[in-house]
Amino acid sequence: MKRFVNIAKVAVLAFAFAGCGGGSGLGPQELQKQEKKLRDRLPIDWVHYNSGDYQGAIDFFAKTLEQAETFEGSEAILNEIKSEAQNGIAWAFFRQQDLESAWNSFQQATRLNRRNPDAWAGWAGVALASGRYNDTAQFAIQALETGGTYNSAFRIDESDRELGHDRIDNRHIRLMLAEAYFQLGRYSAIDRADPNNATAQVRLLKGAFTFHDPGQLLQEISKVSLELQQETTGGF
Repeated sequence: MKRFVNIAKVAVLAFAFAGCGGGSGLGPQELQKQEKKLRDRLPIDWVHYNSGDYQGAIDFFAKTLEQAETFEGSEAILNEIKSEAQNGIAWAFFRQQDLESAWNSFQQATRLNRRNPDAWAGWAGVALASGRYNDTAQFAIQALETGGTYNSAFRIDESDRELGHDRIDNRHIRLMLAEAYFQLGRYSAIDRADPNNATAQVRLLKGAFTFHDPGQLLQEISKVSLELQQETTGGF
């Protein structure tokens, strides 16, 4: 009889812990509604950014962050949503030329979701504008590795919500790499196939380029930069 009572107590405790620990108590449909409501906010937040209302965009993205704290579902989903909100805040600060605030927000965005190429690209831009060339190279490489055919203007989420802004693509990222490598004195690697230098990045952008001297290389980087600037607006 005593053994039966002990087994019963264990069963009751197990049931109690299962009911109060590690779960939200909400069903899958309710959690999906919460997630949809949060994700539906993000395109609206980006509309404010794209209208040029950068402070308004910061406020809207911050409100999304605030509401995200009430999400009771998967931490991975929560972090993905928060990363996108932090990313939007960072780009808005970047547009306001508040490099320190942009740096901090991009840092948060990439911490929350390391596979957010848009945040890595933006962070690389902030690093370049701040003269932090090693960081520029590191962040640009992360953007290229996670971005695939990255183009900021045509970003969508898995449900085709539009998250596009500016007109930044992989060519801009490679240009940032070239500029960072040039500033670091990594002009060329004649004796081996090494992409970690400015000449290699220019060659990837142009298709063909032969390094002669740093002055000629800088002239070519400036030429590529001007061509991209003429082709796109809102870029670096």
